[in-house]
Amino acid sequence: MTIYFLTILIIFYFSFLDIRYTLSLSTKRYMISAVYLLLVIQVGLRWETGTDWNPYLDHFKSIENFDSTSPLVNGFEYGYSIMVWAIKHIYADYSFFLLIHAIIYYLLILRSFQRYTPYLFISLLMFYTLSIGMMGSNRQLIALAICLYSLKYLNDNKPFLFFLLVIIAINFHTTAFVFIIYYFLNRKINPYFIIVVLGCSFIIGKSQLPLNFFSYVGDLIGGHSATKTLIYLDSAKDVLSELNLSMIGLIKRIVFLAFFYYNRKKLSEILPYYNLMLNGYAFGIALYFLFADSLLIIVSRGSLYFNIMEPLLIASQVCLLKRKENKIMVIALLLVFSFFFFFQSIITYPDLFLPYKGIFINSDYLRNLH
Repeated sequence: MTIYFLTILIIFYFSFLDIRYTLSLSTKRYMISAVYLLLVIQVGLRWETGTDWNPYLDHFKSIENFDSTSPLVNGFEYGYSIMVWAIKHIYADYSFFLLIHAIIYYLLILRSFQRYTPYLFISLLMFYTLSIGMMGSNRQLIALAICLYSLKYLNDNKPFLFFLLVIIAINFHTTAFVFIIYYFLNRKINPYFIIVVLGCSFIIGKSQLPLNFFSYVGDLIGGHSATKTLIYLDSAKDVLSELNLSMIGLIKRIVFLAFFYYNRKKLSEILPYYNLMLNGYAFGIALYFLFADSLLIIVSRGSLYFNIMEPLLIASQVCLLKRKENKIMVIALLLVFSFFFFFQSIITYPDLFLPYKGIFINSDYLRNLH
């Protein structure tokens, strides 16, 4: 646990420095590089830490030639398998692959966060603690990072590049197709319309319509995609009992959504991505309402592309504070929340994260992998 808490405290300290002092551009670059290096080493040099360790390790070992990258052979998307195949040509070691994976992932995350919020370290603090439980989801994390990066092209009015990157992301994890909805969210949406959408989503979610719809889609498309759809449907019962989507977490999101909308007018005038991020966050809550009672696997996989906006939106609120003392009080409060978010993020499978095990740290620890 020391590794995680030390990371939280370092990012918090940099957040404090960024707010308290007027830092030079070179100093900020050193700080960003230090956090980037810390995260890459922590995630890239882990061993038997995080979710889905055995499936991804077995997949890595199974990629022996280009033919073995086919989804029909290994069940994983082409993009991820080709990435494994290409990196194995350089050095066929799984730790080396994880390190390259972490370098690419956090590079895209940092570039995106720098663009979407003026308070990089605050957003990274929230992101780290809210998403640590996803560590190990190799395919979806890369897909998420590519999708997040693609938002810049919506703001730049370059939809072709946006869709191109989303298509690339889909080839790493199929669930990335839901990110296409952002194309329709890049506008100012009336809060009353949002309330109506959330209400309708809640009502539909209480019926059998979502489950029947996905069953119909599975029968309609056939083939490999149908098999994956049926797997998601069959696993829904297990996820219903295991997934940590608590009522407290839902209430937190609704309260945050109301707060974010309350400050929308002021923040959308100074932050060009604010409306897009806010609409995406609201859509994630609607997604929860639609599938919480039937297909939580859809919520757990699909909502990640919308919940990613939470740390960015939280950091954006600091822009409304004029005095440095008030900003420091807020980030001190966020530090307290970050520890709560950390434990909430890993609560489903804490034994996969605690203690942290890496190739140089706790390497002799015997972990009981699921």
